Amino acid sequence: MTLMTRTLTKTLLFTATAVFLAGCIRTPEWTLFYVADRTPIPTIIVLQDHISGYYDSLEQCQAKGAGMLRLQASSVPAEQAFVCGELCQIDEKQQLQCKTQVVGIKHNAV
Repeated sequence: MTLMTRTLTKTLLFTATAVFLAGCIRTPEWTLFYVADRTPIPTIIVLQDHISGYYDSLEQCQAKGAGMLRLQASSVPAEQAFVCGELCQIDEKQQLQCKTQVVGIKHNAV
């Protein structure tokens, strides 16, 4: 291996590692809470054990929730099946709090 090839290989390896770590550090903004597979359907949806994924946008979160609902062939209305919560965190009382919550799906979201 020539010196130039080794230098190029090290540079590419360093760049790939940096990109990978940057992806791991990034925090998704939206959390999907899905309950259509629960019986009975809970009245309080935003609980930690209802988390089904994390997404960068509301549209991605809603699309995933709607897709899960279609795949399950559930008769549960979207308004009762899932919630997308923005910037959700656990507070000092160990309760999950979200900045905003969007129930179900907007008609033009998917």
